[in-house]
Amino acid sequence: MPVEPVVVGPTRAERPATWLAATLLLVLVFTVGVLVGQSGALGALPGSNTSAGATASAAPSSSAGPTDETTGSTTDCATGAYSAGAPQEPAEAPADFDLFWQALACIRQNYVGRDDLIDKDVTYGAINGMVEALGDTGHSVFLTPEALASEQQSLSGTVEGIGALLGTKDSQPVIVSVITGGPASQAGLKAGDVIISVNGEKVGGMNPSDVATKVRGPAGTQVTVEIARPSTSEQLTFTMTRAKIDFPVASWAFVPGTHIADLRLIQFSTGAADALRKARDEAIGQGATGFVLDLRSNPGGFVPEAVNAASLFLKDKVVYIRELADKERIPVQTNNDYPATDLPVVLLIDQGTASSAEIVSGAIKSAQRGDLVGATTYGTGTVLLTYNLDDGSAVRIAVERWLTPDGDLIFGKGIAPTVEVAMPPTATPLEPDALAQLTPEQVPTMEDAQMLQGIQILQAAGVK
Repeated sequence: MPVEPVVVGPTRAERPATWLAATLLLVLVFTVGVLVGQSGALGALPGSNTSAGATASAAPSSSAGPTDETTGSTTDCATGAYSAGAPQEPAEAPADFDLFWQALACIRQNYVGRDDLIDKDVTYGAINGMVEALGDTGHSVFLTPEALASEQQSLSGTVEGIGALLGTKDSQPVIVSVITGGPASQAGLKAGDVIISVNGEKVGGMNPSDVATKVRGPAGTQVTVEIARPSTSEQLTFTMTRAKIDFPVASWAFVPGTHIADLRLIQFSTGAADALRKARDEAIGQGATGFVLDLRSNPGGFVPEAVNAASLFLKDKVVYIRELADKERIPVQTNNDYPATDLPVVLLIDQGTASSAEIVSGAIKSAQRGDLVGATTYGTGTVLLTYNLDDGSAVRIAVERWLTPDGDLIFGKGIAPTVEVAMPPTATPLEPDALAQLTPEQVPTMEDAQMLQGIQILQAAGVK
């Protein structure tokens, strides 16, 4: 999932496994660092705009402070603490904060490139360093106005770009999947393609979110992407015209020759649970007798969407537990407005499954509703509160964390599969439309070993 987002590649040290897709890069815009769910009506801090992991907040307002997405209200962040010319340190400043002013004065007076310094760059760098000093890398973050707007756009489900989801593999930016009908799909880009350059600029080893920034752009403009295709050892160049893309958050297809429905959810953006419900009910209406729910490379999104999505398969269960700073624990229940099915389900997860996607994974596993097939998830679980600053930038700070219904902390650990299956080095996850193109005879030989295992588990349970 997803957009040229930033949702993008996690800034934490990557896990050794492949497909750590921290970015939902419909090659458009998302957010830097693994995204997670935005808490709102369910599991939210009262009067605040929160997100589990690192997710989009409400659109920046002229006021400083966290925005409540439902009410549009804001809470002022402390401003004016320092007067122009003679800064006064606030009471909460570190005891040795005067060192900051000494260092700044030293740089302004002695740095050989002082005349070229840009005040905003210095300020943003200082804020970014302060947030990074919290040690909550990839969760508590500083967002420029552009980055904040980008992730908000991607989570809205509409973006302008080429229509590709970006992740990382072996520390290189890789296309995880392409959106059917989008510029990337029409040009011939494929899942597994390694991005070498964008408009002639090399991007090897670059964070997916930064690559996304280079690929995205206004609809109607062109972008040239050079890729390496491991499956054929080719190096290819594609020039595409960017377009406005309403990407399908949820899609589905029958496994050829069966009544098993493959449900794919690429991120928990606005309306994701409703889209998944529609796909599920369409499949049931056409005779589905079991589901493979694919959350691989899903970077998360809004927490209420995760709760509602879990409710489509669980009834009267705890989906996750909020743990506050004072250690109070608040269980969050399923939403009965989203009726659950009792048809068998298998969940596919991998190292790119993060945040809100881990909420759903943990809920399914705790309820023993079905097997989790694949690899241990990314391991996010910090609930963040976004504070908008005066210029449209923002700091997103961890204020609580979430646990599985069993009380297990996910942050830094992830959720382990019940059936561990590694993907072959050259294989990529199959999207529903690609799966539907297989013949029944090709299904048992598909390279997507995780999908195949999920299908076989359902068939062994009697699902035809």
